[in-house]
Amino acid sequence: MPLEAIAINSLDAKLIKKPARDNELAERLQALYDSDDSQPDGKAILNIIEQGFKRGQYLYVGMFNDKPIAAVGCFDDGQTDAKRLQYLTIHEQNRGRAIDAKFIKLVYDAEVKKGVRQFVPVDSNIHKIMNDYELLRVKD
Repeated sequence: MPLEAIAINSLDAKLIKKPARDNELAERLQALYDSDDSQPDGKAILNIIEQGFKRGQYLYVGMFNDKPIAAVGCFDDGQTDAKRLQYLTIHEQNRGRAIDAKFIKLVYDAEVKKGVRQFVPVDSNIHKIMNDYELLRVKD
């Protein structure tokens, strides 16, 4: 299966197709963030994400072979039409393989289909990817 970027607004989302235990997605996402030294600890990020869910925000989860291997928060500040992308993490076995760039492009494409025309990459890695692939502004 190819990499998919799926927007969720609950950590209870049923993304894992095989019989999954309760909270498995949340546990896997927390472990994903915990393994990434460039991000705050997983529990702290998931708390931020859950607060965002209450305001209609999304977390994009990169699924590959029924496993979450990437995640990035997609936030709306309610004041502009821009989406803020932050807290990008990639499974440690997939780092350095350009999965991050492919994942950000999938998220970008999904948000453009929803009508988003401007993005604010908060993390330096996301900014570099979006700059390199000329994704910082959608051309009408």
